[in-house]
Amino acid sequence: MTSSRSGAAAALLLAGLGWLAYANAFDAPFVFDDGVAIERNLQIRTLSPGVVLSPPRDTPVAGRPVVNATLALNHALGGLDPRGYRVANLAFHVACAWLLFELLRRSLRAHGVASPDAVALAAASVFVVHPLASECIGYVSQRSETLMALCLLLVLLGVARCAGAASHRERRNACALAIGACAVGMGTKESMAVAPLVAWLYDASCWSGSLREAWRRRRGLYLGLAATWLLLLALHAGAPRGRSVGFGHGVSVATYLAHQMQMLVTYLARAVWPHPLVLDYGWPLPLAWGDVLPEAALVLLWIALAGLLWWRRPALGFPLVAGLLVLAPSSSFVPIATEVGAERRFYLPLAGLIACAAACAGVALGAAPRAVRRAAVAGVALVVAVFALVTRARNHDYASPETLWRGVVAARPGQPRALLTLGQLLREQGRPDEAEPWIQAALRIHPSYALAEVQLAGLAQDRGDLAGAERHLRRALDLDPRDGEIRTNLGELLARSGRVEEAVAEWRAALSADASLAYAANNLAWVLATHPDARLRDGVEALALARSAALETHALDAGVLDTLAAAEAENGDFAAAVATASRALRRAEADGDAALARAIAARSEEYRQGRKVRWLPSGAGSAAPRAPGVSIVRSGA
Repeated sequence: MTSSRSGAAAALLLAGLGWLAYANAFDAPFVFDDGVAIERNLQIRTLSPGVVLSPPRDTPVAGRPVVNATLALNHALGGLDPRGYRVANLAFHVACAWLLFELLRRSLRAHGVASPDAVALAAASVFVVHPLASECIGYVSQRSETLMALCLLLVLLGVARCAGAASHRERRNACALAIGACAVGMGTKESMAVAPLVAWLYDASCWSGSLREAWRRRRGLYLGLAATWLLLLALHAGAPRGRSVGFGHGVSVATYLAHQMQMLVTYLARAVWPHPLVLDYGWPLPLAWGDVLPEAALVLLWIALAGLLWWRRPALGFPLVAGLLVLAPSSSFVPIATEVGAERRFYLPLAGLIACAAACAGVALGAAPRAVRRAAVAGVALVVAVFALVTRARNHDYASPETLWRGVVAARPGQPRALLTLGQLLREQGRPDEAEPWIQAALRIHPSYALAEVQLAGLAQDRGDLAGAERHLRRALDLDPRDGEIRTNLGELLARSGRVEEAVAEWRAALSADASLAYAANNLAWVLATHPDARLRDGVEALALARSAALETHALDAGVLDTLAAAEAENGDFAAAVATASRALRRAEADGDAALARAIAARSEEYRQGRKVRWLPSGAGSAAPRAPGVSIVRSGA
């Protein structure tokens, strides 16, 4: 069979295995941070490059415009139906598995290993069904890991093609592939920063014989790859993930590094036997080095063995060393304050681990009797079957968010975010009596957990206890006085209680803390544009605030556009108000918000007749302005 036909057959087999493992995964709802990254992400509701390539800050897509763009394409094709997003995730995963096959067989063939196609296909087959990779399919917004892996593997394929090119044109095209993939990867995830180094190491290990020789032969390629670091620096110049990544978030380097010893051993254990799998490991808690000495010893042994294997047999050791390099940005000393570890971080290192095992087995079995080789094939088939069944079972957890989070709580019983998120989920299902004990448990473990107080406020509000909700929100503010979103929610609650002037004060304070809070600006603008009390109205300021909110939301939020129309009418510009209201109406209809669409249509008719609108409070509890996308409920993520 020719190389191209073999590659096509492998692609079909891997796609089939991927489909068998994940066919029951597509109908599951969005989970965890998918809410902020997809459901409430206005920047994926258009294909305008200026919007799509500016993902919202401090979300899973912050600083990752390529990921945001793929989500926008999914939204354009299927709205918020999770199935299309997961089909895309599976396609990215299968592509990574095929690239693993292609790279491994090229490398094995170059080094004279027997049956390189069979060995590479065995590795790719195990990888495509391995349950540890399931998070990158089920947790939709974390496709960033798969896309980053796809880009890095394409970089390595470009290096391999360049090394084997027979003409200047082939070398030029191969270099273009590598550099282009590297640039795209830099817009996908920060750990892509290691790609130029991994590529150089791959060349030295599998093609050129040494780092010096690789540099001599392909200096231009590596300078081009290194130039993509400038893109990464530009994307993160404004610290789009500044609330969660880096120093100064209350997590010391020593504490974070100690946690990584535990997490790295956990990743290795889950690679061998993937149970239990955990969606959320929580944030770093105080941890002494004396508690992780066994794990630290194992990690050092892992690093030493990888280095020794690379020193003795560079082509065999490269996948292990490359995996460690990929882990380094997120699993070493730079603290990620909101997440101590994540199984998805081991996605590409898992591929390297499997590739290394397969390559070593291929070398060992090269001269083995046929019966032994047949037994090895049967063993691989058994592993693939077992892993596929475990992956299908894991997919069922994603189909039931309650099951998913109860599993996290069982695996990490002292993890307050898991307790809080389970409580929030039960509350959203209309089960407040079951929700409250979980939320209270989170608060007992972490007494300064402001978001637990926010959830308790939500429970109180659901019961009609506005005074109790206010107490909890004020406690949350005592715990985190700089949180403008909590102030925004408190302002809404005060407005519902008929205390509009106090609400205005809270929204002003929220904007002082964070001028980018679109819904605080929106609420304040609505009051200033529509309140019947002339002392509270200020059309000029209302218009400025409404324009600011529209700018922050890229004019994609129907409620914000509705407020802007009201502010334009308050300033006497009825033609502009009619035009803006028309845009708001189209957006509300596109979002399926029939109630808002009817209200906007009625207000639009008022503007056509040259009349301003007035917000008429009708008693406590019904006088709240509209703040689309903001509520007492906030994600625990």
